[in-house]
Amino acid sequence: MIIIAEKLNGTIPSMAKAIAGRDEEWIKDIARKEAADGAAFIDVCASVEVGEVETLHWMIDLVQSVTDVPISIDSPSTEVLAETYKFCEKPGLFNSVSMESKKHIDSIFKIMAENPGWEVIAMLCDDTGIPKSAADRLRVFDNIMKKAEEYGIDPSRIHIDPIIEAAALMDPDREDGPGITINTKVIDAIRAKYPTIHITSAISNISHGLPARKYMNYAFASLVLSHGLDSGILDPLNHGMHAIIDTTEKMLKLSDAEMQKIVGAVKEQTLEDVELPLPDGDFTPEEARKYAEMSATILAMKELQMTVEDLEPDEEDRDIQGVSYAAEALLGLDEDGYCMSYIEAYKDDLFGVPKK
Repeated sequence: MIIIAEKLNGTIPSMAKAIAGRDEEWIKDIARKEAADGAAFIDVCASVEVGEVETLHWMIDLVQSVTDVPISIDSPSTEVLAETYKFCEKPGLFNSVSMESKKHIDSIFKIMAENPGWEVIAMLCDDTGIPKSAADRLRVFDNIMKKAEEYGIDPSRIHIDPIIEAAALMDPDREDGPGITINTKVIDAIRAKYPTIHITSAISNISHGLPARKYMNYAFASLVLSHGLDSGILDPLNHGMHAIIDTTEKMLKLSDAEMQKIVGAVKEQTLEDVELPLPDGDFTPEEARKYAEMSATILAMKELQMTVEDLEPDEEDRDIQGVSYAAEALLGLDEDGYCMSYIEAYKDDLFGVPKK
């Protein structure tokens, strides 16, 4: 996965404080860590009411003083993006454009046409807002690609954001179906039509408002990777997320026979007898195995459309419980919708930090 590091963002309270206090060492330290932990781009977002261009310039200079990882310039204003890209020493990523008239997609595509190394995140929304169906989001996508063709922008330079809403707000009765079905339909259609395009998401958006958020984030990352997402805005310092991404990507490369063996083992609750691909990184054998088992469980539940009741995971295994309830909700298998089974399981102390 192409990791777009998210921590240098002024919407985060600690980062807002560092920006307001011009704490250069704080910002440089985070940039160093993000670069060391595998960031392909370091997102820089000022999120200030006054002096956004100047603040971004200052932040970009700080990041470039400690790493040569490309910058992702993050602003709701395309005018600001068009001004601040000039401060970058090498091509990076514009975050973001859309088909909203206020976003002025033409101005960014024109810059990209003149600066071949630059890439862009394009969100699937327009002046009607966030489309409520996969078909309407794909209509916006087609309009974006017409613009890209007009300016000679190759699909490989575009990261499409299908727009991920919080799982707790997803209406189980909407047109495309429950859970993340609207997103997986969009991802599948885009990936089939444009094999070289990138598809991205702000991973942690899915768990907004929910408890024990890591399990929802893990399940979401694994599921959307299996549909073709290859780029993500996330915290590269989160080694658990790294492990889930790594093990999921490795499992997706297995032969059908190898993967079916894993799926069968999850179904029969004999996963401990199966060899699994383990994550790279500084993990104990027990930790590495646990992340692999979580990824295997998520992918098997998708393959079999299996509920937690069908799976009957070990109640002593709080990690498997967590990702099982999360996967059930995201797959739209939670009968009540709105992640209610996930929330109730958390209240019943089946996962998350044990209650005293």
